Amino acid sequence: MKTNKGILGYFLSRSLFLGGGISTLFLYSSKDAYLAIILGTILGIGIIYITSYVNKNSNVSLKELIAKKNILNIIIRIVYIIYLLFLIFIILIILATFLYSYFLPFTPSVVSCLPFIFLATFLNPKNINKITYVAQVLFVISLFLIFIKTILLVNEFDFSNILPVFSVKPQDLLKTTIIFTVLSTAPFITLVGEKIEFKQNLKYYLISMTTILVVVFSIIIVLGECVNIYSYPEYSVLRKISLFNFIENIENFVSAGWFFDIFIALSLCSLKFKELINAKRNIIPFGIIFILLIIVSEYVANNFYNSIAIYKVFPWIILGFITILLLLLIIKINIKKKRAVN
Repeated sequence: MKTNKGILGYFLSRSLFLGGGISTLFLYSSKDAYLAIILGTILGIGIIYITSYVNKNSNVSLKELIAKKNILNIIIRIVYIIYLLFLIFIILIILATFLYSYFLPFTPSVVSCLPFIFLATFLNPKNINKITYVAQVLFVISLFLIFIKTILLVNEFDFSNILPVFSVKPQDLLKTTIIFTVLSTAPFITLVGEKIEFKQNLKYYLISMTTILVVVFSIIIVLGECVNIYSYPEYSVLRKISLFNFIENIENFVSAGWFFDIFIALSLCSLKFKELINAKRNIIPFGIIFILLIIVSEYVANNFYNSIAIYKVFPWIILGFITILLLLLIIKINIKKKRAVN
């Protein structure tokens, strides 16, 4: 079966938006959040291009690119490992708080999230291809679920809720645009060294951003001025769905697509972490991720104030990471080119 690694970008660019991600967009831009998505997507294309440029010019995997023990390679490896751990930490927070809030409020997050990290680490014993096989199947299901839930919400649409346009301050719209750009592109750094062309990355990034725009637009035209009230507005909107006026609680089914995003992102981060620490067995990444899960369970998942504080700052921390990583990788590639010419 032929693998299409570019499809991983679809899940990666959606993985940080469940719950607090989308709520953060509404926090600053309210009903104008969809404008920030459009602007953020345009900026995001630039980040995707830079990532693709690194892929195109490295010609080898990230592990091979920084294999030699010199100062620059060691710095890249350390920064990349810390970034992956931070990304995994945020993904676990997103997953744990969502499960605790709506599905398993009486179950410790360590227990509810354990199957995810077990499968995510077990899925990647050799390379990225197995994750890609799974992603190709989940991609079709994800698009189907998005289509279904949008159709089922049509009866709740009130397009007057979108007015007035440009109701927030320009600086707030700009802040939301930057946050959206960061959240939608940051996980793409995990695809560095996978030799995925820009056209492929762009294709699935645009598909992903279209789905996010559809979700956010649907929330706005259903909730209107109330978009800032809910901590999980997308799930709250889905609760309004009643199929044929007698089948209810369908939101638990159509929200499955969010778990696909989390699962693929966690699997890929786990694989890259395993490669960079030169671990031969999955028990090491599993153990470290499990420790992160314990921290999340004890201090964040059921603590509203801690989770809100993290949601407010983590996009800016991630922005710092991807800026540093891309600069380091570009410097590395330029040095490699000069040596090849000489």
